[in-house]
Amino acid sequence: MNKIERVQAALNGEPVDRVPASFWFHFGPDRVEGHAMAQAHLDYYRRADQDFLKVMNDNRYALIGIDQIRRPEDWRSVKPAPISSQPYQAQLDGLREILDAIGDEVPVVTTVFNPYATGNYISARQVTEHLLADPESVSAGLAAVAESLAQFSQACIEAGAAGLFFSAQGSEIDRFSEEHFQAHIQPHDLVVLQAAQEAGATFNLLHICGQSVRLAAYVDYPAHAVNWGPQHDNPSLVEGKALLGRTVIGGVDERGPIVTGPRAAIEAEVRATINAMGTTGFMVGAGCTVPNDVAVEHLVWAREAVAG
Repeated sequence: MNKIERVQAALNGEPVDRVPASFWFHFGPDRVEGHAMAQAHLDYYRRADQDFLKVMNDNRYALIGIDQIRRPEDWRSVKPAPISSQPYQAQLDGLREILDAIGDEVPVVTTVFNPYATGNYISARQVTEHLLADPESVSAGLAAVAESLAQFSQACIEAGAAGLFFSAQGSEIDRFSEEHFQAHIQPHDLVVLQAAQEAGATFNLLHICGQSVRLAAYVDYPAHAVNWGPQHDNPSLVEGKALLGRTVIGGVDERGPIVTGPRAAIEAEVRATINAMGTTGFMVGAGCTVPNDVAVEHLVWAREAVAG
């Protein structure tokens, strides 16, 4: 199998010649946009030889309609950022260069942070406090963000990305009630993911970020695969796969042997997770981003370990 065939078979729950594997990390502030961002990803891909490439997005989001969000009621002034905004274009420029180089040999998914996480960035990390104080106002602002992210997601897929790496945040049990999540976070997530689906995404990877998350809240999210860290007081991958009913990516502790080694420990962790998860409907990866100073050789060892 080539990489596209292998990943697609894994997404379909079909037999594979070997379990696919991929890992990702941030490349640093000097490699965030355009050619520098593209070159960092291409250099990494060629060194690590991953089965799919997750493209980082550290270009953030352009706040439109208001200069600064200070109070909950300020969210009602937030307008959708246009696709022409500098952060979007910086990400798209780099993404297109990556796809031109390797888009015909490996699936490429590009990072989109969910409206809640994006809202946390544009409000100087006040979104949780504001959502609790005035959920209707904040939800109105997040709806504008979701509309914008939906358009950006479609542009990424039209450029050739296989789909999104959708970083879903805000479902921790101690952050909001289940009702609050369902009313003010989930609807905005679905706007973005449904837009990607309508644009023809074949590989939307839902990353559920956080500790003690409500995994069941994501059962109906339109995604082809799901990734989370069971090390963070979350359900095991076996439990999550049974609950979510789709391909799972993970099994490697992003702060464990993949960082420290030695090779034997990395291989043991990979083989243990494959033994637990089986070889269909599963891909090896970390529960979250690995440190950006990780030895790429360690990631190669993990990928090689999937062959047994």
